[in-house]
Amino acid sequence: MASSLLIVHSVFRWLVLAFGLYAIAKMAVGQGRNAVFTPDDRIAQRLFISALDLQFLFGLVLFGISPVTRGAMKDIHAAMRDANVRFFVTEHWVFMVVALIVAHLAMIRSKGAKTDHDKFKLAGLGFALALGLILAGIPWFRMRAG
Repeated sequence: MASSLLIVHSVFRWLVLAFGLYAIAKMAVGQGRNAVFTPDDRIAQRLFISALDLQFLFGLVLFGISPVTRGAMKDIHAAMRDANVRFFVTEHWVFMVVALIVAHLAMIRSKGAKTDHDKFKLAGLGFALALGLILAGIPWFRMRAG
């Protein structure tokens, strides 16, 4: 089951990245054009947040059932000396939790903004920061190795 979920989690990352780029682009264009914030803009935000939430759920389950993390928990000191294992046991999920929080806060702050310009700006900056954290936390080394 862990290997199937890892495949889903790995493939779904591209959807998260695509929706993130789409949402950032919508926010940047809206801000740049001094546009009115529309339901379509809110949908772009929700697509990114929803994909990110679902990906987080996949990752959370995977963290609990993965042979890598389960083995690491048996000897955490040894796991911390192995860069690849340490990445999954600590670094990856920290980046992703922070990205998730930043994205949600950006959407919340955007909703509460007084002007449409500020809605676009707050969401765009927050989503860009979240996407940067996501990109930093992706295990790119796995793609090179395999």
